[in-house]
Amino acid sequence: MTVKVLKVFSVLFFALSLAACNGASGDNEIVGETDSAVTSLSVSVLNANCDAVAGNAFILGETVCVQATLAQNGAPLVGEIISFEAGIGELSAATKLTDSSGVAQITLTSANGNVGAASIDASFGELTAVANYEFLSAATVSPKLPSITISLLNEQGNPISRFKANEVVQVRASLLNSDDTPIVNEIVSFQSTSGAVSVTQALTNDQGIALAALTTSELELGAASISATFSINGESVSNSLNFEVQSIDTVNDNVVRFGYFEDGVFIENMISLGNASSTDELSISAGATLGVTVALVDENDQVIPTSTPVSFTSRCVQSGDATLDATVNTINGTANATYKDLSCAGGAGNIDTITATINVNSISVTISRDLILTPETAGAIEFISASPENIVLQGTGGQGRESVSTVTFQVTGAQGNPLSQQSVDFSLNTNTGGLTLSPATAITNSEGQVSVKVTAGNVPTSVRVTAQVAISDAQIIQTQSDLLSINTGLPDQNSITLSPSDLNPEALNIDGAEVTIFASLADTFNNPVPDGTTVSFTAEGGRIQPTCNTSNGACSVIWTSANPRVDDHRVTILATAIGHETLIDSNGNNQYDDADGSAIISNDGSGFDVTLPTRSGFVDLSEAWRDDNENRVRDANEIYLDFDASGGAQPDPQNGRFDGPQCTGASCGAESIHVRRAIVLVTSSSAAVISVSNDGVELASNQSAGSATPVLSIPRGNSAFFQYTYSDTAGQPIASGSSIVATASAGALNGTVDDIMPQSNLNAGRTREFTVTNNLLAADTTIDTTVSINITSPSGVVSSLSFVVTLD
Repeated sequence: MTVKVLKVFSVLFFALSLAACNGASGDNEIVGETDSAVTSLSVSVLNANCDAVAGNAFILGETVCVQATLAQNGAPLVGEIISFEAGIGELSAATKLTDSSGVAQITLTSANGNVGAASIDASFGELTAVANYEFLSAATVSPKLPSITISLLNEQGNPISRFKANEVVQVRASLLNSDDTPIVNEIVSFQSTSGAVSVTQALTNDQGIALAALTTSELELGAASISATFSINGESVSNSLNFEVQSIDTVNDNVVRFGYFEDGVFIENMISLGNASSTDELSISAGATLGVTVALVDENDQVIPTSTPVSFTSRCVQSGDATLDATVNTINGTANATYKDLSCAGGAGNIDTITATINVNSISVTISRDLILTPETAGAIEFISASPENIVLQGTGGQGRESVSTVTFQVTGAQGNPLSQQSVDFSLNTNTGGLTLSPATAITNSEGQVSVKVTAGNVPTSVRVTAQVAISDAQIIQTQSDLLSINTGLPDQNSITLSPSDLNPEALNIDGAEVTIFASLADTFNNPVPDGTTVSFTAEGGRIQPTCNTSNGACSVIWTSANPRVDDHRVTILATAIGHETLIDSNGNNQYDDADGSAIISNDGSGFDVTLPTRSGFVDLSEAWRDDNENRVRDANEIYLDFDASGGAQPDPQNGRFDGPQCTGASCGAESIHVRRAIVLVTSSSAAVISVSNDGVELASNQSAGSATPVLSIPRGNSAFFQYTYSDTAGQPIASGSSIVATASAGALNGTVDDIMPQSNLNAGRTREFTVTNNLLAADTTIDTTVSINITSPSGVVSSLSFVVTLD
């Protein structure tokens, strides 16, 4: 750029063209023409008060005002139907009539929406207008305010800070969103401390520029300032510029040209970027560094040796997304600076404009050059949150319990910056019972975040959401939705344990009796599984909480006595989690390969048994099923968990393949499977069945009518040995904590005559022994002794058996 101040200036009045096209906040106007009329349609996304917002960004939960404007030949069209469709959120109405201003207004709510970016369409006949918007999570930093810059231009369109009295200079304000997109049709206010501004307020045009004219006189010589202000959402952004009004007879004759040398030839009005020629479009990769060079010469292309400060900046530097040496003094006419991209490239790439500024002859001179930043490639995707962390089966919700969870991930680039506009694909590792997710693919918002909704089905299970981003045709990065890092282990089959707080509660005749079922899970190395690992439960009888989430490798649920009750009083409880088959990793490479060996056939499908391998390989599992009759064979009426949703009448048998992650061998199956463990609770009756025998012959039972007839006679000085057996009414152990007391009205009792029932789920009653000794003296007469056995349940129900023995 050549700077020269002439002795004589002609006064030029600028024609200020305020072009009003489109609208604020990402409007998009579509025009349709016929032979007789021109119809236009535009759509705007605004805040809840229908005011413009910066960057079309809203916090999840906010209400968005949507306005579509329909006009024909510039006049509003009234009473016409406008159709709306939004990518994220819920519309208050799908169609709306235009009002007297040609505006159809609806609202878009985000309470049930996802974080992410989307677009809204407004349609009228064959016309469709589109506006982009995004929802940010509540924790996301609020969008940056717009920026406004102000400059003064002379009649040649060059920026100036000093001009002569009576000259008319153009005042130019540029209004940009935080993403450097222009804000159009918004009011900018001008104020000057000296001179007269042609308009105090002006609308921005389609480049986001508002124009005015400044005129001064000989009475206003000296320094002053002019400012431009824009107000949005109750906040104001402004910028000011100092200038000096000089006398009309001021003369400056020095010539300074600004540019750079290329192969010995001076290229004026351009910055040198790297090794690019003046005709090249230069691009650098995300995070790269670039040399920036300018030179100062006189009218004869001779470098100006005087050290002159040169100021460098760019849009990305101003937003903190790049670095550039701010001020560099010329050495022998040349100034060199270094530019480095930090996060300006983003996931979609960007164009930055680098500017260099000098002050010569009291004039500020700026030259610029565009730099293309290629997109930053995705470097990682991480799980952020699941809200809520626990969901229930469809139709079984209640207060505080939901059947839908919103799972959020974040994509970051190779430089560690959040990447917007990245396509993320979602999948479930099982769709047991009708589990679904929506959407299958979504786009990250400006914070690099994206979310998906997981809806529960009708079968208890656990699930992980896999999110993946394609870096190239041959490379994909992915993670799973657990509150853990990508590399932590899944539970394996031989590391899941169930422990009830009571094996035989008094539960048959009592509703609401509770048993805590503790689950413990570990990975292949027997380290605790990640916090948040879900364990699912199903029970043959009573009711059981459907899931628990582990903390430090363990969690628990409550089983409660209730209908249905089972005839044999034995309730099978099955616990499952998403994990993998037990692997004996013989070569220690933390993956299954051919060197580890083949399948070990097991009978662990029901979860009652644990196969202890005697060689390397993996323990092959069928799909999980609940063995209600405990016969280790899956019967037709016993439920199974269809992990792969194949829909067969029987669970899939062992497949001879390793079902687990990190598999490189020839026998790889699915990446996960249900690990399972089963236990039996005895729902003991309150009443007890008691019988007494001697030498294998039953003498008495409380299930028969009592008798006063002695069952046997014991000579003096001798003892009789008795066995007594007690069980609940189905031949199962009586309730734990029951007391068992045996007494005799005469003679001596020895043996187990005072006992407390321990925990037990054996499929049988319990037998104990005692002796009755005839301790009568020679002079005593023969008497009968009554032997009584009393069993008192924890709830206080007493079951008794008495029989008579003669002490001869």
